[in-house]
Amino acid sequence: MKKLLLTTTALAGMTGVAFADVSFSGAASINYKTAEGGNDAVFSSDAELTAAMTSSGAYSASVGIGVGEAANAPTATVTVTTPMATIVVDETGDMAEAATTYSEVSGMTGIGSTESAETELSLSASLGDISASFTSDLEMSSAESSFGASGTLAGLSFTFGSMNEDMGISLSGAALGGTVKVAFEEIGANSNSGVSIAIPVSGSTVTLNADDTAGDDGWSASVATTVNGASVTVGTNDAGTTTVDVSAPIAGGATLVADYSTAANSSEYGVSYDLGGGATFLLSHSEFTASDDYALGTNMKLSFAF
Repeated sequence: MKKLLLTTTALAGMTGVAFADVSFSGAASINYKTAEGGNDAVFSSDAELTAAMTSSGAYSASVGIGVGEAANAPTATVTVTTPMATIVVDETGDMAEAATTYSEVSGMTGIGSTESAETELSLSASLGDISASFTSDLEMSSAESSFGASGTLAGLSFTFGSMNEDMGISLSGAALGGTVKVAFEEIGANSNSGVSIAIPVSGSTVTLNADDTAGDDGWSASVATTVNGASVTVGTNDAGTTTVDVSAPIAGGATLVADYSTAANSSEYGVSYDLGGGATFLLSHSEFTASDDYALGTNMKLSFAF
């Protein structure tokens, strides 16, 4: 990130607000996707530039302005921080809904989206060991409003989320030599529940999940460990699907990530290398039906961060 420091007097004359720090950051990439499935090989590119202004003090503010193509009018993300709360307004949306604070057990439905185009307003506050948040659209309509909270009570950690008529709560704490989590949620007409147990065993972590969702019982299990510096996770579930996820450093400072699933016998893998100076090269291939870690198909991508 390149920074440009200006005097508060000059900034006040330009913007009417005495910001102490103005900075610019950006990213750009060029991608080549090989011919596949009757589709021709294609090049694509992407770029973004953000200007940010920040003031300091007990009551502070920051403004981020995305600068795109001329056809796209720039919009600002404004963040105001006070001793009690933080307020974020982003007309572009795509913020996480507060209800996603609720942490369900694997297999349960969950509440909210981590990227909602309608979420343009966020209010968050911390009260001792408890953090609470509220999100909505700019009109604060009830259909787009959600609430979330998390923290510790009586030695237990909890998460809570609600949106429209849906709500969920989870509790977790130390037990059986590991961590136990229970979750309950009301989604539409369904009352769902689940329990998860994560136990360390000989340098690995074994996680068992069981849920009752929409009247159907389900389960899943996974083992996460480290082998010669590589992180390996193997999982299975009641549907008979087995997954293997591997992340490992390889020669020359590169990193390998590989995922395999017996569902449709699909896999994806990629090798990324830090070229230095903010440049990164990525070679990847994915056969998954939807994008996961990498874009679908075979891609070579050169990215720059400024």
